[in-house]
Amino acid sequence: MPYVTKLFILVSLCCSLLAGPAHAGETSRKSKSKAQTTETQFTVGQKFTGTSAWYGLRAHGRRTASGTTFDSTQLTAAHKTLPFGTLVKVTNKQTKKSVVVRITDRGPEPGYIIDISRQAAIDIGMLRQGRAPVTLEIVSLPKSYAANSARK
Repeated sequence: MPYVTKLFILVSLCCSLLAGPAHAGETSRKSKSKAQTTETQFTVGQKFTGTSAWYGLRAHGRRTASGTTFDSTQLTAAHKTLPFGTLVKVTNKQTKKSVVVRITDRGPEPGYIIDISRQAAIDIGMLRQGRAPVTLEIVSLPKSYAANSARK
C-alpha cells in the first residue's frame, strides 16, 4: 500500500477516535451520569406492566452481564435495572399464564420491559408471537441488595 494511503488511513482513524461516537452528545452524557448516581429502590411485591420479548437461540451459551452462561432452557430474564438474582413473576396478560424467572442479564431493547428466556416464553404461551403484554411482580430480591439498601 502506498505511503500516502497509509497516512490517510492513520489520520482518519485518529480523527474519528478524537471525535468520539456520533450519538454521544452533551445531553446524553449528562443523562448517563445522572442515571449512574440515582439508584432505584425495589421492594418485594412491586409490580410493573409492559411488553415482554424472548431471547435464546443466538445468545445460548454466551456469557450474560451477571457473568453466568446463558442457557435458553432455564427460566432466566434480562432487565435494565433489577439487581441480578432477583426473582420475578412474569404473567402473560393474554393467556393468564405465569412463570418465575431469575434476572441474570441486562436488556431488553427499547420498547420492552423484560426479555425472557425461550423456556419461559414457552411456559407462558408467547413463543410463537415473540412478544406479549405482561405484568411483572418482584417475588424476591437478592440478599446482597437487601444488605446494601439497609446501609443507606
